[in-house]
Formats: sequence, structure tokens, C-alpha cells
Amino acid sequence: MGTPEYAVPYLEGLIQAGMKPVAVLSQPDRSQGRKQIVEPTPVKKFALSYDISVLQPEDIRMEGWTETIRELAPDVIVVVAFGQIIPRTILDIPPKGCVNVHPSLLPKYRGAAPLQEAILHDEKETGVSIMLMDEKMDHGPILAQEKMPLAEDETLNSLRKKTTAVGVPLLVDTLTKLLEGRLTPKPQDDSQASYTQLLTRESGRIDWSRPARKIECQVRALNPWPGTWTEWNGKRLKILKIRVADEVTSTHAPLGELFAFPSAHQLFVPCGKGEHLEITELQPEGKKPMSAKEFLNGGYLAC
Repeated sequence: MGTPEYAVPYLEGLIQAGMKPVAVLSQPDRSQGRKQIVEPTPVKKFALSYDISVLQPEDIRMEGWTETIRELAPDVIVVVAFGQIIPRTILDIPPKGCVNVHPSLLPKYRGAAPLQEAILHDEKETGVSIMLMDEKMDHGPILAQEKMPLAEDETLNSLRKKTTAVGVPLLVDTLTKLLEGRLTPKPQDDSQASYTQLLTRESGRIDWSRPARKIECQVRALNPWPGTWTEWNGKRLKILKIRVADEVTSTHAPLGELFAFPSAHQLFVPCGKGEHLEITELQPEGKKPMSAKEFLNGGYLAC
């Protein structure tokens, strides 16, 4: 069970390890982009390339789906970013249980945005957990975990790649041991649990009164979605890349007001604690992404 691009390498890893699924479940096809063209989910597209049967429930809790899955007689169900709540009636079907891949060190960062939260909180390490699912969110016992460090400049995309590189072989190894009866699940310590926030477009609004490093973490964590932005000249200005600035010549610019050193093609903004951030890539509303140099050469700051 999986839907987005993030889940594709896990399906590929299972196939290459000789664990080709009897079926794949994915979210229904949705309209994509400005032209609203209906596209198959990435997992569906990949599964069909291997002649794997694909099922797409609008809601897996609806009548009939439990029986459909029971007829498939799975030994185990693997869930990677499926995007729907799986009912107890289905969790109980496979004799070896439902196995979920979660990119955090559970019980830390349960929920839908663990990668983003690790960067937002400037964590020094995170990891991947393989767990047996129960009816509570990311609550079931742990089968395996592996830690990994976070780089100082970690982005959402780079962390996705890191967790996949660790998670795919970890899943294959864990499934092999589980099917052979060589694993003992370990309950999570609920007293140590933390939960991720629900991300919305408003989550990307930048509060320039916060410290520079906090804002920089926000930009790295929330791009490409929901994206980080600020109000500028009555319009939305997306901030795509930013860095904590070294010492900046004294300026009287107020918090959140863009100012530049045009001769050096540098664009800055004051933030909390008297610090400054240098914006290196941004996107004015209705325009394409551009560098700070292109922004300044285009005369946007004088608008």
C-alpha cells in the first residue's frame, strides 16, 4: 500500500529482493497541475510496469474492501505513505501483520510530517522505523530502527533520499526476518511520544521576528510544499533558498524588510535577535524562481 514517489523505491526494493507483491493498493488517480490532467499515482505507474495488479479504493474503510483483501490472502501487508486510515478488519488479515515504514525514530515525530519536523527542530539525527501497525497512529511495536545524521544544510528533498537509502534495505531485511519468525516486536514508550503538526499553506508564512537559524530551518524543511513565503508589496513572495548571514553592515531596515547591496548582488532581510538572513533564491508572485542577482537586476526591489 503506497501512493507518492517516496514509496516507489520501497516497492522496487521488494521486487528486486524476490518479494513481488500479489497486489498494490494506491490512492485514486487525481488531477495534477494547472491543466488538471488526471495522472496515475507514482506507485500505480511503477506497479503496472511490473504487471502487478493495482487496486485504488476511494476509502479503504468502505464496504467490500476488507473482503477483497482477504481474497488476496497476503502473508504480510507493507504500508509506505499510503494516505488512508486502515481499519482493524484489514490489519487483522495477514498472519504476519501490517508493516509500516516511518521516517523518524519512533515514538518521536508520529504523524504525517516527520521529515519536515526533524529539520524544523534542527535535529542532529533522525532515522527510519519499521513497525507493526495497530489502530492508533504510528503507535504499534517496533520491529527495527536505524539512525542517521542530519547535515547542517539538510533539505526536505535530501532527507527524503537519505531515509530511502536507509529504509529500503532495512525493510527488506526486516521482512525477511519477520517471515522467518526471527523478530520480537518491541512496544513503544508512549511517554516519549511526540506528534508532527498538520502542515498547511499558512505553515510556510515566515515570522521575521524569529531567530535566523529557526527561519532558515523552516525554509529548508517546507520546500517545495507548502513552501515558505512572506508578504511583500501587497503580494506573496516565495523564499526558496536562504542562509544565515555573517556580519552585515549596520542598517536601519525594520524586521522583514528586504534590502540589498546591489554592487555585490546580495539581498538581505533583518530578523530576530538583531540577526540577518541572505536570500539567494526567491519567486515573486506570478513569476518564475530567480536568483537574488536576477531579482535585483529586474528592478523588483524598487517596485
